[in-house]
Amino acid sequence: MIKDMELKDLMYEICLRWSLPNDYIEFLYNHENNLYVITNDDEEDDDFYYENEIEIYGAKGLIIGQHGYSYNPVQKAVIEDWNPNYVVIANCNADPYCIDISLDNSPVYYAVHGTGKWEFSKDSESIKEFFDSLEIL
Repeated sequence: MIKDMELKDLMYEICLRWSLPNDYIEFLYNHENNLYVITNDDEEDDDFYYENEIEIYGAKGLIIGQHGYSYNPVQKAVIEDWNPNYVVIANCNADPYCIDISLDNSPVYYAVHGTGKWEFSKDSESIKEFFDSLEIL
């Protein structure tokens, strides 16, 4: 079971599965557990205010974090319409934040789930910018 694995064994398994950027590998070594960051709207509107919680996957959450996006754990099968180069690094209300491991310095992409098809847009220019925007590094 993943949550019972030692960090070095877990990181070995992660690095076997994906060629991740060094910034993210370092983050995973330093964050074994998932991080939760509260974000809110930037708009000055007294009638409307919201907060969202972004779950950033640590080493123990990264593999399981792919469930429902690239992998169906019930059917034990790869989900065919998912881009195999996308690794989900975080989510907000099940809306995924991904990196494209086929790129040397991938932006972080974001999509809304439940729309029938994945339509990703660029959220941040890099993982570092994504982490900086959430003030977690």
